[in-house]
Amino acid sequence: MHNPLGVKGCGEAGAIGSPPAVINAIIDALSPLGVTDLQMPATPHRVWAAMRAAADASAARGASTPA
Repeated sequence: MHNPLGVKGCGEAGAIGSPPAVINAIIDALSPLGVTDLQMPATPHRVWAAMRAAADASAARGASTPA
């Protein structure tokens, strides 16, 4: 939200990098499973769906799912 001057507050700049950093950390953690993309917000359902989609894609290619 903007203030009456129409500019952002100074505290907003420091918080802008944390959501992408969290998404990158989740993708890094799930990359051994074949997950390469995850949309924000990273809800448990979206994380699970990404894991299942990666497993299904791996199975379709005939590769074994990493343990």
